Amino acid sequence: MNNVNATSISSAINTSGAILQSLVNGMDDANSGLIDMSTPNLAGVEAAEASPNPSPEAEAADDAATMTKLPVPARQYGLLTRDDVQAEPSAIPLIHGLIGKGQLAMIAGPSGCGKSVFQLHLGAALLNADKVFGHAIPKRSRFLYINLEGELKQRLEAIEQHHAGWSFPAPAAMFLTRPWCLNDEKSVEDLAHHVNASGGVDVIFIDTLNRAIPGSDENLSTDMGMVIAHANLLIKMTGAAVVLTHHTGKAKDRGPRGHSSLYAALDTCLMVDQSATGVRTVELIKTRQGPGGAKYFFSIENINLGEDDYGLPIVGPALTEVDEASDEAKAASAPALTPQQHEAFIAISLLFQNGFGGVPLHEVSFDDALGSVKTAFAAVESKYRSTRAREAIAALIKAGRLLLTAEGNIALPE
Repeated sequence: MNNVNATSISSAINTSGAILQSLVNGMDDANSGLIDMSTPNLAGVEAAEASPNPSPEAEAADDAATMTKLPVPARQYGLLTRDDVQAEPSAIPLIHGLIGKGQLAMIAGPSGCGKSVFQLHLGAALLNADKVFGHAIPKRSRFLYINLEGELKQRLEAIEQHHAGWSFPAPAAMFLTRPWCLNDEKSVEDLAHHVNASGGVDVIFIDTLNRAIPGSDENLSTDMGMVIAHANLLIKMTGAAVVLTHHTGKAKDRGPRGHSSLYAALDTCLMVDQSATGVRTVELIKTRQGPGGAKYFFSIENINLGEDDYGLPIVGPALTEVDEASDEAKAASAPALTPQQHEAFIAISLLFQNGFGGVPLHEVSFDDALGSVKTAFAAVESKYRSTRAREAIAALIKAGRLLLTAEGNIALPE
């Protein structure tokens, strides 16, 4: 019994020793492998530390890594760093220098001056042209035209007939002719929903603001504050620019009528007016994209569109841009005539019309023009009459209402 136990114990000891030796050998092998594997990495680190000129990419990576970041909650709230501001996208220009996507703009002017014709011309140019009034149109843009007054069908037909190749393809051009309210939040939300479901637009024209806000008082800050809020809601929901057509007050030189908060909220404001010569003027009186003061000119021609069911002619208005260097533009941009200057202009115009024997004239001598004006100035004291007549003629020439020829004669602009 004792011999058996001694033999068993000895065998177990020998077996355990073999196992232990094997484990020790394995650990040595593992340690040897770890040392061998780590050697190249250490050499690489030493080589990197010894490099005196890190690459620009490495420096940029280091700069990015050390850039100060705002806490996540602050960024979620909307706080930005300078780099965040730089990375934000700029407004997409629809008409460069005039209207950008997501902006609030206005076209204002007295009744009958051509605001609607001008506005539709801008919309048509967005679909068909590379520039309008000298301003580049970077890309084709979709628009919605909310027509709340005036005959839309004839205006569209006149534009298509007057400008060869121009059209209003669907769904790039959409129109709304039923009543719609900018001063009703649900109406704004419903419109935005249907516009987005139809593919979206880049600009929404509202013609006119007065018709779009029934029951609101243009002179109350509360009512106009609501209009501004709803216009901004429409911009936010659609991403489009919103262009309001609005009227001026009795004193048109004071700008758009109504509370000043509306004008203050605009990114762009264009004033349309009709000059005494019939040429329309457009003045950029406000822009957040640079200095204002630029002027543009256009004429309106009634296009013959055929006859109605009663045989009566159908006409529609179309716009023609007028070069600012033309005599028409110079005359249109001239200051308004004084009563005395106007009287002198009528006297000279009648001289051209009647001539000296009933035959119309194309030119008259300066002395003949002076004589006709002196006759018209009968109410002016005689010792001042010649001087006042000369001053009036000089003012008419400067304003472009009369032309002084190389021979010193007086002529009327073509």
